[in-house]
Amino acid sequence: MKKVLIFGSSGFLGKKVLKLVSEKEYNIDTVDLEPSNFSKNNISHHEMDVIEFINMKNYDLSEYDYIIDLATVLPFKNNKKRLMDKNIFSVQEVTKSQFDENVFFIYVSSSGTYGIPEENPIRPSTNQTPLDLYGNSKLEAEKLLLNNKNFNNLAIVRPKAILGESRGGVFEIFFKLIKKGIPVPVTNNANQIMQFVDVNDVARVVEHIMENKITGIWPAAAPNPMKLNEYLKNLEIKFDKKIRKINIHPKVFIFFGYMLVNLRLTNFTKWHFGGYTSDSYFDENWALKEFEYEYDSYKTLLKMAETII
Repeated sequence: MKKVLIFGSSGFLGKKVLKLVSEKEYNIDTVDLEPSNFSKNNISHHEMDVIEFINMKNYDLSEYDYIIDLATVLPFKNNKKRLMDKNIFSVQEVTKSQFDENVFFIYVSSSGTYGIPEENPIRPSTNQTPLDLYGNSKLEAEKLLLNNKNFNNLAIVRPKAILGESRGGVFEIFFKLIKKGIPVPVTNNANQIMQFVDVNDVARVVEHIMENKITGIWPAAAPNPMKLNEYLKNLEIKFDKKIRKINIHPKVFIFFGYMLVNLRLTNFTKWHFGGYTSDSYFDENWALKEFEYEYDSYKTLLKMAETII
């Protein structure tokens, strides 16, 4: 029976990926600092840091047929050293390990590596210009993997803003404002095009890539992105509720957002504030073949809104 190693198996996305993979005929080792409450006969949990696990294995991961790296330190109020060390150093240690030449490695990165995209739609050739430490750490980890000759079979996934149960990001706050009838802050009169993806669809992307051994760099982004205004109009109809908006100049919005970040008064980052002010969506032609998303961008947002409004 083939063997799968999953880093970050207890995280928001990791739980979904683990559940999907566990339904197949694999033996699975999971690694995460957080305990897992998901158990099956084909799963062995290792409650430890990725680097600790690699050391325990004496840098020999050749027993695995697939390795899925979902481990990450999120930017929310984490200090620079911890974020950079964990997101980069753990990948660096992975690259030093011994592998079977046929191992298939999947690394889940972030669309945050694009910062405010220099062009839209985002294409494979679009430059990556992160706005924050998290985006920088993900980009540096990507470079480590792409420059490592040990990986004959490598896939990198760059998800758009991931929404799902208990995680709505900036929009979780906005939905609460809408529920209370408080004006929602927007920029550019809400004409920027935004794209989302449901956490379950990202997990399905990872599983699809693994099952079919699809190498390369791939976005995970729900189809049919719309202008923010269009999302809000659809939500007004759905909930029969007028959504009030207050338009703020993008530079003012970014200035105050960055100030909150620098003062550590928010869980959000410069990417959240900077990215919110501009178009950001992937080229529809840059997509996995024979894969269909269960939710488009609006349904992804609506699913989250229905839990709050």
